[in-house]
Amino acid sequence: MKLHTIRYLFAEGFKGLWKNRMMAIASMGTIVLCLIILGISYSIAQNVEYIIYQIERQLGITAYIDLKLDEAEIKEMTNIIEETPYVYSVEYISKDDALLKFSENDPNLYYEFKDDNPLPASFEIIVTEAIHQQDVVAFLKRINGLEVDYFEAETDIYIELNNSIQFFSGIMIVALVVISLLLIANTITLTVYVRKKEIEIMKYIGATDAFIRLPFLIEGLAIGILGAIVPTVIIYNGYNWAQDIMKQTLGQILGGIVLKPTDAIMMEVIPLFFGLAITISALGSGIAIRKHLKV
Repeated sequence: MKLHTIRYLFAEGFKGLWKNRMMAIASMGTIVLCLIILGISYSIAQNVEYIIYQIERQLGITAYIDLKLDEAEIKEMTNIIEETPYVYSVEYISKDDALLKFSENDPNLYYEFKDDNPLPASFEIIVTEAIHQQDVVAFLKRINGLEVDYFEAETDIYIELNNSIQFFSGIMIVALVVISLLLIANTITLTVYVRKKEIEIMKYIGATDAFIRLPFLIEGLAIGILGAIVPTVIIYNGYNWAQDIMKQTLGQILGGIVLKPTDAIMMEVIPLFFGLAITISALGSGIAIRKHLKV
């Protein structure tokens, strides 16, 4: 196919889009609505998992250090723990730091026990994921001079909760994607069907299948791209608004819990939106017009 012919067909595609703008708007509206619902559901599912992940990080492991150990032994122990698989961070809490923390609500306690501090030094250990906490605890218990304390029951609850949420959110997202596919494809098919007569006339006067098909594919691609831009903008601004609300209210109540960063969400949502919208629109147009080419 020659270059000027391709240019002509592209121009015809955009002309057809304008000429049949009401049906194009209906198709884009369907895409926008489906993608907004999908985007909101996806963002909620991702943030529920992200919030649970942050809560899991707060369920750390405390390893109390034997009072008989000297600084060199504690330093060696620190290096061993830092190199342990699944350990995200290790913080050394000295005896004095422990007493300061203990006496936060009553400063007099600090001066009362300063010269005879009964509290041991400790390590505050955060694991990469709650599912690996038992592995880290088992390793720490094998180290002489450590007494390990951790939120065993709470960790098990959060692991089960996180697994359940991942399972059900996955099913929900897949179901929404399938519903979106069907709705968008049906709308695109209807758009082509309305112009059935136009296709038949072009076919009767000798136009090739490729000559007829390309403008419709261009229209489908344009509808898909435009239909993906609108929900992308809406989700981006809506998510930023939700971020602000979370910081001002719930974040303070929940101890600094935050939503997943906007950039991280949009890096997942944008390919999903444009991939779905463009693919379905182009395929929908191609499949629908194929039926009407058989005259």
